[in-house]
Amino acid sequence: MSLRNLKELTIIAKEAFSKMFLVAKTLCFLHVTNTHVFTVASLYGPSMLPTFNLTGDWALAERFSHKLGKVGAGDIVILKSPVEPRKIMTKRVMGVEGDSVTYVVEPKNSDRTETIVVPKGHIWVEGDNIYNSKDSRNFGAVPYGLLRGKMLWKIWPPNDFGYIGKKKENS
Repeated sequence: MSLRNLKELTIIAKEAFSKMFLVAKTLCFLHVTNTHVFTVASLYGPSMLPTFNLTGDWALAERFSHKLGKVGAGDIVILKSPVEPRKIMTKRVMGVEGDSVTYVVEPKNSDRTETIVVPKGHIWVEGDNIYNSKDSRNFGAVPYGLLRGKMLWKIWPPNDFGYIGKKKENS
């Protein structure tokens, strides 16, 4: 192997290392952003009808306000299921610690309601479709530590693109 070939191999190796380093930095940036700043959530299921469709909706969620205690009643959140820890759910916050929440116990069978006070360190979450949602009415208040983010924007389908704010009182 000549000196010229060795120099060419060295140049190629340096360039390859440089490209690999750029890819590694990009992957690290994406990981940190997805874990701590923003994430894209794929939404499916009937529990959040009519806010989200049964399948195919995508939304952008931010991952820092719940760590700062900035989640309140009306916000849509993503959280780990308290009964199936591998499952991520999307629900609406109905109350935070200290709030009184009145809910329909069995909406399919009666209009009977109960009122609870959300315990310290917990939130009360429900799906917008109370007739087909497994939520705090089934498993009780959810520990604040199970929150993973707060929804900001619906990004797919394009005709529904927009801010997902707090639920209006009249709707």
